[in-house]
Amino acid sequence: MKIYLDLIFFMNFFYDLLLLICVDNILKRKRKLIYHLISSFIGSLSIITLFLKVSNTILLIIKVIVSIIMCLISFSFISFKHFINNILYLYMCSIILAGFLMFINNTFSYDHIGLVFINNGYSINYFILLFISPIILFFYYKSNKNLKKTYNLYYSIDIYFNDLKINCLAYLDSGNNLIDPTSKKGIIIVNNKLLTDIHNIRDPIYVPYSTVSGKALMKCYKPSFIMINNKKVYNYLIGEVDYQFKDGIKALLNSKLMEDNYV
Repeated sequence: MKIYLDLIFFMNFFYDLLLLICVDNILKRKRKLIYHLISSFIGSLSIITLFLKVSNTILLIIKVIVSIIMCLISFSFISFKHFINNILYLYMCSIILAGFLMFINNTFSYDHIGLVFINNGYSINYFILLFISPIILFFYYKSNKNLKKTYNLYYSIDIYFNDLKINCLAYLDSGNNLIDPTSKKGIIIVNNKLLTDIHNIRDPIYVPYSTVSGKALMKCYKPSFIMINNKKVYNYLIGEVDYQFKDGIKALLNSKLMEDNYV
């Protein structure tokens, strides 16, 4: 069997460079391309393991050491947490890319009769895989970025009414700018199922608000304080609604919290 070392070296170099650039963009490292090029070159030299008669365990250790060296060259060492994040994302991107490429190749390489899979002797050309790889990592980068953007708006908050504590998952809703016209306090909207015990502790305050169907009154309560991001928040009211939010969310934070630097 012929082994084209130049092709293997080029593919390793290309994939390593692609993965490092992807990690750089996801984690916003903003490192110069030259570091990634040097790192990819070092990583591609690992093809010498093809000629070493070593066990799988030793081979795994060598690959881990090479990946550590690659991360140190590409992103340097700033802190242990910084280094671990680099390594983790490098391996996550590698697994995502390898998994997709294997799936695509196997889809074209195998026919099946029921649960029996038979190799049809056909496989995706290497250069087609090289073309597909950046597309796969681009979509992974975009989905990761959108996921971060969404979950950065989720907060675990604690609402205190005297000795009663209510913990819930809240979402920072830029569309929630409800303010009590009398006290000028922002209103945090909470699902009424969490507030059943409040009725015996606090008298409600009725705040007018507008909906699509017209004007209405929202039943609100004044908490002792609210804990958000380890900060005590006082000048807000808790508004009660019977609407069921999605994704486990039980409250909608007021956009005024951003102006007050609580979130």
